[in-house]
Amino acid sequence: MVVIRPATQADIAALAAVGSRAWASNIFSFEPELPGMRAHVERAYQAFAEEHFARVLVAEVDGVILGWGAREKNDDYISDMWVDPGHQGQGIGSLLLKALKADIAAAGYATARLESHARNAGAIRLYEREGFEIVHRSLEWSESLERKIEKVKMLANLT
Repeated sequence: MVVIRPATQADIAALAAVGSRAWASNIFSFEPELPGMRAHVERAYQAFAEEHFARVLVAEVDGVILGWGAREKNDDYISDMWVDPGHQGQGIGSLLLKALKADIAAAGYATARLESHARNAGAIRLYEREGFEIVHRSLEWSESLERKIEKVKMLANLT
């Protein structure tokens, strides 16, 4: 059974590992891998987990973290959603999104926001199944890819 719970400091290494594996598994299916990119991304996920673990919800089974989602600024924006590649397609992302949306609604917001790489079709399908709609497309700088990429901004009504 999947348990959704707040992350703790003890989860930092697992958050970094799951995030960087999920990112690499996904992004390299439609973007070229630049030299040193994986190491850069692993460091970025480690730093994110160390700084923001208190704003993360994890999905775990038998004590093993299989995915996580974050509200980096504790507002209406879902900054991160990552499911370990070996466990994608099992409903973990949906459970995390539902829990994050419930937290956002409980904080008094009427909508939830997120964004994604426009070529991340799997994630966009998940978000749309969970009530998000694309409201904007634009080119934005990507630190990890070191260039501008097309991103979509998505919105879900919570009322």
